[in-house]
This record gives sequence, structure tokens and C-alpha cells, in this order.
Amino acid sequence: MNAHITEVTGDPRTACREWLPAARQTSESLLHVRFELPQYWCEESFPQTLTALYLWRGGALALVVSDKAFGPGTDLPGDQFDSWASGHGLFVADCDAALPLATVDITKPWGRERWYTGIEARGVCHFGDAGCGVPLPWLLAALPSARTLPAGQAPLLLKILEPSPEPVTGDLYFELHAQKQEVYVVTHVDPRAWPDGVGYLRYGFCPRRLAACDSEAVFRSNYLAAVEAYRAVREQIDDLPAEHLPGDDLLSREAGLRAAMDDFTWLKPVSVGDVVQVPRLLPHALQHGVRVVEFQTPVYERKVLSFAQRVLTQGHWDTREAVGEMLLLPPAEKSTEILHREEGAQVERVADVPGFEVRRIQVGPGSRLTLTAAADYALLIVIQGEIHLSGRRYGPEQAAWLPGPWRTALQVPQDAGQLVLLLALPRP
Repeated sequence: MNAHITEVTGDPRTACREWLPAARQTSESLLHVRFELPQYWCEESFPQTLTALYLWRGGALALVVSDKAFGPGTDLPGDQFDSWASGHGLFVADCDAALPLATVDITKPWGRERWYTGIEARGVCHFGDAGCGVPLPWLLAALPSARTLPAGQAPLLLKILEPSPEPVTGDLYFELHAQKQEVYVVTHVDPRAWPDGVGYLRYGFCPRRLAACDSEAVFRSNYLAAVEAYRAVREQIDDLPAEHLPGDDLLSREAGLRAAMDDFTWLKPVSVGDVVQVPRLLPHALQHGVRVVEFQTPVYERKVLSFAQRVLTQGHWDTREAVGEMLLLPPAEKSTEILHREEGAQVERVADVPGFEVRRIQVGPGSRLTLTAAADYALLIVIQGEIHLSGRRYGPEQAAWLPGPWRTALQVPQDAGQLVLLLALPRP
């Protein structure tokens, strides 16, 4: 076997860290690691045997991860790496470069979600593109630890919420979170739903209704009664056989009780470019026709207070449990913070929540800006315009994983439109 090919079994990050100093003294060196990865995103977490292949060549470290077995040969390390990767159609990751994030579409009763970094039983996102990709958890398990998050820890969740423009049909669950942090950035308000360009987010409760009650306890009790009255008719409709449509009387009762329930809540107006940091314990529901980019901590918990359709993801509502702990009114909103401004370019911190922050970066035609991401990793998504990172083009709603610390120059040609990016930076 070639002297510059090493075979080991065990943790790939540890193996890479121990192998890399000697590999850097060569022109080409190959490390072959067989390892097992628990499928922690599944209900039954059976370990999966994987192969990580690292190639040091020309001063750069490349990596492929696959469930295919690798048999070292007598060719040069680079030739073996290239042959195996191309023969199996594998995504080759440059460990120091931006990595493209492919998407997974998840159908919802109210529309769809488009995931970029989801790792769940319902779907696992990939690095790469539709033609060639690798599951996120596979590559994250092998990326050198200095360039990413701890092994087995899920990254920040980046996704797009795209509700239907139809009233009621496109309204999301009215729900709260005890732990999860969510940030919405509004990217589109469907004119079919909101002709004036102002959409809505159901966001806590009506200050007028609250002030009219003798106490918060009375308000909570009255709201719970309204929800339970609505839930009774909702369940009556949902329990009808598929071939039976609800009658006019039942539909009229449903609409009336839904309006009475919703009258307790407050609708927050939102327009394109608005940023909403959703406080923990505040019930909220994005409304139909309002499309957002969402960043959130990878914590999968919630309590559903109400929904105007059949709830498909669980068999119950959590209103009675949630009503005593829910926040009634949102706290005062934080203003955005300008972090850097120069001619034609600006960086602002638009959200700052426990666990991460979100920055909006704008670069005008003919301008240049140095982008830095001093974190273990960062998530970038293009909102407007296009950029080129590590030899790839990224247009609107295309996203990349940036290894930390990251630094690059953003330059917009004079004849191009404005560039707008969102950058999420995790924090301990």
C-alpha cells in the first residue's frame, strides 16, 4: 500500500486531528476512517457504518463521507480519492470553504416549509445540491472540530415558511415555546391575500380585551372557555367521514366560535423586511400569505393552543396546560443595531436572542464589503442579488454553511442590483 495512505477505525475528527500534522509535510496524503454514527434523528437510533476519506493535496483538505465501503489500492492518494468519489457520485467538501445547503420541502396543512439544516425523522437536509449531496449529520460528524459544532449537536435550524394565501387555510398553529427561540424575517407578502403589502402575525393577546377584564386570571379563564367551545365544533368537523361535508349550520357555528376565540388575540402588522423575535411563552401564528425566513434553535417542543384545521402532528391541543404559563403581551421590541456602515454597504444586527444572533448585510452596486463570521460556523442565505463563494453562485433563497472563523470579500458589480444577505451566528 502507498506510504501516504492511512487506515483507522474510530472517531473521524480525532483521527483527522492526529493525522493532519504529518500529512501537511507531504504533497498528497490520504486518510481512510471507518466509523459508526448513531442516527440520533430517528426514533430508533441504530448506528450506521460510514466511511470518511480525507485528502491533503496542494495545501488544502478535502473530505467525502459515504455509506459505501472503500478499498485502498496502489494508486496515488489523490487518484484513489478522485476515483472513489466520482465513481460513487459523492459530494466533495473543501473543509475550509463555504458549503452549499440543499433543501427539503415539508408539506404542512397550511402550506409548506423549506428546510436547509433540518435533521429530523421527517427529513434530513444535505450539503451539496440536487444532483450530488451528503446528509448533514454524516459530514458534520467528520468535519474537523475547529471548523464546526460539537459532534452529535444539531445546528441552528434555517428554513422558509410559505403559507398558502388562502385565509384560514394558510394560517399556522397558534402555539408557544418554552425553550425554542425563533426569529422571522419577512421576505414576501402575497398581494392576493394582502393587496396593500401589509400582512399579519397573530402575536399574543389584545390589550383592549385584557384591560377590560378584572384580572389576568379572569382573562385566561375566559380565553380557555372560548378555545374549548371552538375545539368542540372543530373536532366535530374533523371526525366526519371523508365523504361527508359539514352542513351550513355546522360551518356557521365553526366560523362564529372561531371569530369569538380569535377576538382575544392581537394581529401584529408586518411588511417585507420586518424582523420579529418571538419571545418564549408568547403564543403566535404566522398568517396566510406571509412568507418568512426563519432561524431557530434546534429544540423541538411546542404547545398548540388552537388551530382552524385538523392538527396532524399530534393528537391533542395543549391549551389547558399552556394557558396558565403563556405570556399575554409581548415585551418592548428591540431596535436593530448598526454594526458597520460605509459608502454603499451596511451590516446590522437585526436579532439577538439566547443561542444566536442574526445580521442583515446590504451591499449596493459598485460597492465592496469584507464579510467576517467569528463563530464555530455560520449560516448564510441570500435574500436579494447574488454572490459567488468558493466557486459557486448563490442566488435568492440559496444558502451556505460557512466554516468558522470565516472571512471573504463581497463585491457587487456596478451594473448589478443590490445584494442583501442574512447571516446567523450561533453563540454558546
